[in-house]
Amino acid sequence: MHDDTRVANQEHIMGTASQKDIVKMYAEYVSGPKANFFKDLGLAFVQGDRHGIYIKAQEGLRKNQPPLEMIDCRTSGGVFNLGHKHPAIIKALQDGIAAGLDIGDHHAISEQRALLAKKLAGLMPPGITKTMFCVGGGEAIDLAIKLARGITGRKKVISAVGAYHGVTGFGLAAGDAKFKEPFAWNLPDFVQVPFGDVDAMRKIIDEQSACVILETIPATAGILIAPRGYFQQVRELCDAKAVVMIADEVQTGLSRTGHLWGIHGGIYEDEKVIPDIMVLAKGMTAGYYPMATCSYKPFIEKVFEKDPFLHISTTGGAELGCYVCSKMLDIISTAEFQDHVKKVGKILGDGLKAFKDKYASIITDMRGRGLMWGVEFINEKYGLGYTLKMIENGIFADYCGNRENTIKLMPPLVVTEQEIGVILDRLGKALAALPLPK
Repeated sequence: MHDDTRVANQEHIMGTASQKDIVKMYAEYVSGPKANFFKDLGLAFVQGDRHGIYIKAQEGLRKNQPPLEMIDCRTSGGVFNLGHKHPAIIKALQDGIAAGLDIGDHHAISEQRALLAKKLAGLMPPGITKTMFCVGGGEAIDLAIKLARGITGRKKVISAVGAYHGVTGFGLAAGDAKFKEPFAWNLPDFVQVPFGDVDAMRKIIDEQSACVILETIPATAGILIAPRGYFQQVRELCDAKAVVMIADEVQTGLSRTGHLWGIHGGIYEDEKVIPDIMVLAKGMTAGYYPMATCSYKPFIEKVFEKDPFLHISTTGGAELGCYVCSKMLDIISTAEFQDHVKKVGKILGDGLKAFKDKYASIITDMRGRGLMWGVEFINEKYGLGYTLKMIENGIFADYCGNRENTIKLMPPLVVTEQEIGVILDRLGKALAALPLPK
C-alpha cells in the first residue's frame, strides 16, 4: 500500500469532526463527567495518529496552536508495551485474519488457545502450567479469586491497602475504598493490610483465608516496592495456612521490570517466589486485542472436575488474539529484549534520582524497577500540577489513582537510549515550570 493511500484511509477514519465537536459528542453520548474533567484542566484533546513511542493530538489545545505530540509514558498501564504500530504485531494481526482466525467458539477445543497456553507454561515460574483466558484484567482477577475460594472452600480474601485489581466483582471488592464505596461494594470477607508489612499479614491470615492477592508492584497505589524478602515471607505464611497466593502481574509482568515477571526475580533478582495463581492482562496483544489470562498450578484444576463449564468467557481467549499474543511473547521473552529494558530503565532511574536531588523541596521519593517508576511529590497539588506540566512539555503521563501525589512513568519497553534522553529533558523542563514552596 502506498503512503498516500495510507494517509487517505487514516484521514477517512480519524478526524471525522473537529476536536471541539468530538469532545461535545463524547460528553453527550459517552461520559459528560469525564469530558468536563479534561475541559476544566484545559486538556480536552482527542488522540490522533500514534506511532512508536509517540501520540499526537488531532488538533492543538487552543486556537492557532499546533497539535500536541507527546511521548507516551503512560502506555495505558502497559497496554502499549511495544509502543504503537509495532510492525511485527500488525503483521501477526493481518496474518491471523488472512488465515481465517476469529473469536472462535468458547466451548470448543481451540488450537490457538492450546498453543498459547503451552507457550505460557514454558515461560511462567515453575509449576504454573494451566491457563484460562479472559477479556480483561478485572475478569481474570475475578476468576482467580473464584478459583481460590473454590479449591479451599473458604471465603476470606486478603489484599493490600491502596490496591487496584479492577472495577468489577471480586476484583473491585479486593481494591481500594475509593472505587468500591460509591457502589456500596464493601463485600464481607474482604480485608486489607498495608503493603509490605509482614507482621500485619501474619496477624490477619488464618484457616478461614482463601487467598492473598497482591500486585507485585502496586501501580495505582504509588509504584510501591516491597521490602526484600516480603513476598517470600508471604509465600511461607500462605503455605503454613494452606492459603492460595495470587500474583497480580497485570502491569508488572511481561518484562516491564527487565525480567519476565515481577514476583519471580523482577523486584529482587535473587528472589524466585512462585505464586499459585498469576494474572496477566493489558499488554498481552500490544494494544490490538482484548486479552487476559489466569494461569495456575494444576491442583487448582480440581475445581472443574465435576463440571468443566463452571467458568466460561464468551470472547475470552479469542483465537485471533491468542495468535497475536504469541508473537508478542516471542518478542518480549528474549534475554536481549530484557537486557535492553534493564539498560534504558537504569538510565531513566538515574535521571529521576538526579531530579530528586535537585528538587528536594518538592520531591520526597522516587522508586521503581526497569521501566516502571514513581515520583512522589510533597502533596496531591503537585501531583496534578506536574501532570499538566508534563503534557504541556510533551510527556503523556499522569498521577497514581490511589496516591495522587505520585507520578507514574511507564514508557514503552522499546524506547531507545536517545529517546530516554528526550524524556528526561522534557521531564526536567516540566519540573522547572513548577512553583517551589516559599
